[in-house]
Amino acid sequence: MDKSLAFRMQNIDRRILYIVLLAIVVIGLIFPIPLPLAISPQAQKFFDAVEKAPTNKAAIVSVVWSASTQGENRPQTEVFIRHLMSRRIRILIMAFGGDAQSVTLAQEITGDLAKEYNYEYGKDWISLGYRLDQTGTLKGALLDIVQVYKTDSKERRPLGEWPVMAGVKSLKDIGVVGEISASGAYKNWIGLVGSAMSAPLCYGPTSVMAPELYTYLDSGQIAGMMFGIKGAAEYEALLVKSGVLKKAGFTTRAITPISLALVLLFVLIGLGNWGMYAARKAEAKG
Repeated sequence: MDKSLAFRMQNIDRRILYIVLLAIVVIGLIFPIPLPLAISPQAQKFFDAVEKAPTNKAAIVSVVWSASTQGENRPQTEVFIRHLMSRRIRILIMAFGGDAQSVTLAQEITGDLAKEYNYEYGKDWISLGYRLDQTGTLKGALLDIVQVYKTDSKERRPLGEWPVMAGVKSLKDIGVVGEISASGAYKNWIGLVGSAMSAPLCYGPTSVMAPELYTYLDSGQIAGMMFGIKGAAEYEALLVKSGVLKKAGFTTRAITPISLALVLLFVLIGLGNWGMYAARKAEAKG
């Protein structure tokens, strides 16, 4: 191989790479390829935990993410809430972490789905608001959730006055907990309230976080997990299979450009290494 060509393969103009990547993403979204999607055991367990949750108890949707990770966390939150609403389970929204926009994003998702499922604020779902101190909040909510939050975050009315809080005195009265997070906040749930609650704890982390959670899945401390956007697509497929959704939505379509982008990454790595090998071989001959 010509040495100059080998060198160019190692130094492709990044603008070209960006254009190719953009084209792959746009084409993949407009013309999605029906790729086979195997349901992982952890996503199935998450789905089963929600499916088995008692309908006479409320569920907690805990969000610890912001706009920077909504590419993965938003679809996870949406499919989880959709499943809860399809079973007419009351929803309590909690938001934690270092970014207060998490509660706004969660309320936006829940509010949009509430129109579709005829969920009424205060009766079927409620937002408890954002708290920076997750540790202290969970400790207090384990004893008396109404006294810890006192009011809801939207209308600032006393929490105990809302019908959605009927029968909910503490975290011990919850039927299922799902945390969608871009951080290691699951440790607070496991360490502080896991053993004191009978409700299963499910988790929706970003893809880079997922590997560290398998130990807790194996021990049963986490009942199920959605592995990034792929886990959300698997969950969406389960919703279609169960009849909750008529057909797959954007989350499943997004798998096509993600898969094609990964193929592009492997191709570029291969070209770079091939070019390096060819250049060294040409230098040795020279």
